[in-house]
Amino acid sequence: MRSSGRRAAPTARQPESSEAAYAEAVKRLARQPQSRAALALRLARLGYAEEAVREALDRAAADGYLNDREFAASLVRRRSTGRGHALIAQELRAKGIEDPDAEAALDHVEPETERALALGRALLARKRPANPQELRALVGPRLSRRGFSSGLVYRTCLTLSDELQAAGAFDRV
Repeated sequence: MRSSGRRAAPTARQPESSEAAYAEAVKRLARQPQSRAALALRLARLGYAEEAVREALDRAAADGYLNDREFAASLVRRRSTGRGHALIAQELRAKGIEDPDAEAALDHVEPETERALALGRALLARKRPANPQELRALVGPRLSRRGFSSGLVYRTCLTLSDELQAAGAFDRV
């Protein structure tokens, strides 16, 4: 018989105990920061009662172990180098971060225009397009997939095209 490689998830030994749920929450937060919503879902899947989970999460927040605003800021710092606001905001929503906390975290990030240009330049460092159309075909889809708005992708491609045109890169084909 083959094993999937994953162990079976442990179940709550004291499903009604907020103390046991708190211990499990702190153990999980020590391994990896999580949002309140994601941690509540994990504890519920382990079999802890809703009231025990709520009390445990309130205590973890009061003790400073659980903070959605700090979690959002940390996630935004890690993800912002190569992604646009839309993609990061989508990930924050998927992790259960409320919009005010997500917006506060996204406000402290370098402007998207600069990040899009830096990413576009990095893409062009690996491959030189022969003309502006090839540049748009190379850079545009990659920036879009990373969550940059279509207007910003268009402006970024124009700026990069102007830079290469001024450097005479399109003349050397």
